Amino acid sequence: MALVKITQNTPAHWAYRAIRWAVVAAALLYVPWFAHQPARIDQFTQVAAFAVALLGLNLVMGFAGQISLGHSAFVGLGGYITVILVAKHDWGYLQTIPVVIVICFIAGCIVGLPALRISGLYMAVVTLAVGAVFPIIVLKYDGLTGGANGVLAKNKMLPPSWTPFDAHSRFGPVAYRYLVVLLVAVVMFVLTHNLVRGRIGRAIIALRDNSTGAAVSGVNLGVVRTVLFGISAALGGVAGTLLIIQLPQATDGRFGLELAIFLVVALFAGGTGRTSGAVPGALIYVFLPYYAIEWAKHISFLKGPGASSVSGVIYGVLLLIFVFVLPGGVVDGLRRAWGFVFQVIPRPMWLMRYRGEAPLGTTAHGGSPPMEVDAHAVDAPHTPDATGPGSVPEHVAKADTTDRSLSSTTNQHPVFEGETPR
Repeated sequence: MALVKITQNTPAHWAYRAIRWAVVAAALLYVPWFAHQPARIDQFTQVAAFAVALLGLNLVMGFAGQISLGHSAFVGLGGYITVILVAKHDWGYLQTIPVVIVICFIAGCIVGLPALRISGLYMAVVTLAVGAVFPIIVLKYDGLTGGANGVLAKNKMLPPSWTPFDAHSRFGPVAYRYLVVLLVAVVMFVLTHNLVRGRIGRAIIALRDNSTGAAVSGVNLGVVRTVLFGISAALGGVAGTLLIIQLPQATDGRFGLELAIFLVVALFAGGTGRTSGAVPGALIYVFLPYYAIEWAKHISFLKGPGASSVSGVIYGVLLLIFVFVLPGGVVDGLRRAWGFVFQVIPRPMWLMRYRGEAPLGTTAHGGSPPMEVDAHAVDAPHTPDATGPGSVPEHVAKADTTDRSLSSTTNQHPVFEGETPR
């Protein structure tokens, strides 16, 4: 039983939602002042960037039920496009985002073409191959990508003069980059949230639950699967751009196959099937390895040249604990725990209109209000002798009596010529 119960679509429910989002916004904006070191602000910037990457991966794995093990290729593609345009063509960091979205969307649609024929483990092998081949392509075309040395943009994103951040201080540029990355991430989350709650999102979920039923209902399976991979790749490309804003250097090791595997693990640890699951997944991905290394340094028998390898083992064990303790992810565990404190009692708009509780002139879909029904016309007896509302006109009553007499006559046994009537 919840301690506090709130009914949906009431002023208390609206105030509860407003306070909740205000607390979240205040916590996100307070991060630059909470972190006393620029490196910690950089970590939170990485969290916002990886959250966008997990958001795109969640569309394929959480909402569509497909398996994608090559998401690092799209993140790396977006990162390389941004750093090349910035370092070699003097573009602005944010100006590269539209180009990244278009190119990564096309690349994602191309990778999603095999999904028209295959799925499951076969599709996992295809996407895994994409993630494994991407670093090889980067090393092969070293004239464009810089090879093993990568590409480095000498000019980092600095705050303009009209902002309250000092471009020459330690915290000013780092805090400004964090807020820029956070703003882009929020825009991506809002767009994706509206996408999955709309018609396309319902088609994606129907495709996941029952592809045959979705096809019968008119969902074009091929188009939905292909476009879905394209949108997921576009979000991954935007995440790569945000990572370049945080650290303007792209190398093959930064976007290797290890990134793809740990993104999948972080997604399941955070929670699949919900857009909010990308946030705790990104927190786990960024901070869990960091604290695992710190813990390994303070354990005497783990000190030495192999401490980093042992920290990786600790990281894997902690991830397994997350998966077994919270099989639905951190988001599912938080929702269950929060359910013991607050409970929202459903009261949709159609039920409010049925009970007469909805405001006049409003409908669930913004249409006109339902037609009014005369209660007297429904409750009054329909007899030929009644007058007033609900009465039946005399000619209608006579016609009804005639029809009944004819019906009773036709239902009698027929009389043939020469036969005595019964």
